[in-house]
Amino acid sequence: MIKTNKLCLAVALLTLCGITASAKLMEASVATVNGRPVLASEYDAYLESVISQYKAAAPEVLQQPYATDMLGHEVLKELISKELLYQAAEEAKVVVKDSEIDAGINEIKSRFIIDEKTGKEDPKGADKRFNEALKKQGLTLKRYQEKIKKDVAVRKLMEEKLRETIKPVEEADARELYDRVEAVMKNNTKKLKALEKEDPAKLKEAQLIAAKLKQLTAERVLIGHIYLAVTKDMKPEDVKKKEELANKIKKELDGGLDFSAAVKKYTEDSAALTTGGDMILIKGIAPKAVDEKAFSLAVGKVSAPIKSDVGYHIIKIKEKRAEKTVTFEDIANDLGQYLAQQRVQLAMAEYIESLYNKADVKVTKTFESDKLLEEQAAKAAQDEAAKK
Repeated sequence: MIKTNKLCLAVALLTLCGITASAKLMEASVATVNGRPVLASEYDAYLESVISQYKAAAPEVLQQPYATDMLGHEVLKELISKELLYQAAEEAKVVVKDSEIDAGINEIKSRFIIDEKTGKEDPKGADKRFNEALKKQGLTLKRYQEKIKKDVAVRKLMEEKLRETIKPVEEADARELYDRVEAVMKNNTKKLKALEKEDPAKLKEAQLIAAKLKQLTAERVLIGHIYLAVTKDMKPEDVKKKEELANKIKKELDGGLDFSAAVKKYTEDSAALTTGGDMILIKGIAPKAVDEKAFSLAVGKVSAPIKSDVGYHIIKIKEKRAEKTVTFEDIANDLGQYLAQQRVQLAMAEYIESLYNKADVKVTKTFESDKLLEEQAAKAAQDEAAKK
């Protein structure tokens, strides 16, 4: 049997323990689940936290049409699912000990050991920062303890349900997945065509895993990088000045200037300053001119200025790593973990769906995009009627 992490169940469970939503009682709700309200205040706070995360990690997502509505739908769906699980745990009479609640509170408090203002550890101030966070979210300690109790009850319920329904991952399961991934990596046309005909979803899954593996095992090089930016709207004389500066930097390097010192002095890539200009290039990813030079120069060598569509680059080759070959033994446990998590997620989705089908769920929240879709559907119906 493939060894899988005992925490894999917890990894796939809904994140229920964070301080993410206000618990202030308000009459306004966005939905009801078997008569219990899903509070608008909770929805708004949760959605705000999700949007903040996207602003930091993937701001381009928020530029899509009706992005807030799409995220809102997902937030509402999750809150309804959480309420369904809370109620199922109550019905199952899941027992939560005071010690389990205390452990949950202490785990959350441990996240406040770091003082965000100083960036340093301050264990003594953790309680104060924790209580400030509760106050900011409109929560009392008692109210938060009730929330933790619900979260623990749901976790225990799901662990029991999943233990009953999920089949352990065997070595044969992981090897079957590996064979599909290997077929993609080796571009075995015969196997891929057969798989596409048999199960397109499995083919797509294998392609995604293969792409990740190729990235992790591809030939790569560690370089030092000096970058001078050139934009499309730059005047020709300004572009010429950049070229002259790049040549000047190369002469200084040939004359003995330390490469790291040159990075600090000249590079226009502010993010690179935190690493001293060091970066890893995976073969075939960088601009073609940079890629070709990086993988042809010997370790220790410094390139002449390289022109790309975005500017001038001077690179120093620091380390090289050849492409790696991945065997089944290398990734057997990783594939086992992946399959285990897939089974957990599927079982959870099926269980929540079964709860949903038996529940009385009423959604009162409306979205702008829903109204637009209704108008488009009505217009399409009118056009079809007119044709008839």
